[in-house]
Amino acid sequence: MFRKLIPAFIFGLLFILSALPAAAQKSCFTADARDVAERTAKVYRQPAPGYDPVLGYDPTVGPRLGAPAVSVDGLAVGITCVADPRGNEGSGTTPKFYCSVAGVVDEDGDPIRYKIKPHFKGQTPDKRNGEVYGEFLSSRFSKALGFFADDEWVADVTCPDCEKSLNKDFQGVKFSPFQPAAGVELPLGRGIDVKCNNKDSGALSGSLEKLLSNGGNRAEIDAFKLWLAFIDHGDTKADNQKFSCLDSKKNADGTRMCKRDQAVYYVADMGSTFGYSSASEKKARLANWKDKDPIKVDGGSCHTTAKSVGDTKISEAGRLLLADGLQRLLDAEQSGSLITRVFRASRNAERDQAPEAWTAEFVRKAKTIINARCSN
Repeated sequence: MFRKLIPAFIFGLLFILSALPAAAQKSCFTADARDVAERTAKVYRQPAPGYDPVLGYDPTVGPRLGAPAVSVDGLAVGITCVADPRGNEGSGTTPKFYCSVAGVVDEDGDPIRYKIKPHFKGQTPDKRNGEVYGEFLSSRFSKALGFFADDEWVADVTCPDCEKSLNKDFQGVKFSPFQPAAGVELPLGRGIDVKCNNKDSGALSGSLEKLLSNGGNRAEIDAFKLWLAFIDHGDTKADNQKFSCLDSKKNADGTRMCKRDQAVYYVADMGSTFGYSSASEKKARLANWKDKDPIKVDGGSCHTTAKSVGDTKISEAGRLLLADGLQRLLDAEQSGSLITRVFRASRNAERDQAPEAWTAEFVRKAKTIINARCSN
């Protein structure tokens, strides 16, 4: 009799749970919150004046919670972690694994979870995954200019059991517990999805057009487009851009709402930058980034060369916004080699050209924007 009741009890429990809204089972954003984000999200904010892209934080404020320790040169200290496998790790073509470090916890006391991008085709310099370096560079320079990005580091990572948290197998080589110069990532904020379905992304052209049509700042959106051309953001499929909330709160029913002006739209996967290629080991190579101009001027009319952004026309206000930020970086390079030190901190010189060569191309690209004039 008792054994017959157990299946009925379990079935009833499952029925009750399935009848509950997803938001009651997990903390998800509401459909209204997503709609507001798609109409009002920001792509730019005035950069913090003390932000140091070499360190990845403002020294007067300190690093974010969970950030790996870095030297004065911006080189991250190696970390040892344990696997943190979960279901539904998202899309992407390159293997990633997930782990946490003993004793490193968030405000609630829960382990902080890192996404790690390893060198999945091999650890020798010619086989290393260029996405590691492109993400680091794009994140650091984006934040310095006022664009949103996840926090990225390049560090030696040791994780003996992380093969079980890999989202897909390596290609041609076996997983190794030691991954030199791996990409370490902490997300910018909470992805704005509905029903906890991880669908927080948004296609570039459609999302930017919707933001603009709902009163978005034209200069900021144009500057964002121009910046995507500058870094040569090549893998522009919808999943690589997302709506995220920097600060949110729970409603009484367990759903989540984004606080006012805290929704942002940004490139969440910057792996295919600083030299786009379909092959991971050829990404972030100077030879692929060099001589690509981010802006085209014809009779005073300016267009960005960014991919998948829809309308490529750039206003003078948008050009000037990015130009002013780039000029600040060039001035900091002149006075303290800031740009060169960021390239050195990326560790990309371990498998590509010297930081000084990268800086020369950065300066050249910046001047094409600084010296242009737009009548659009």
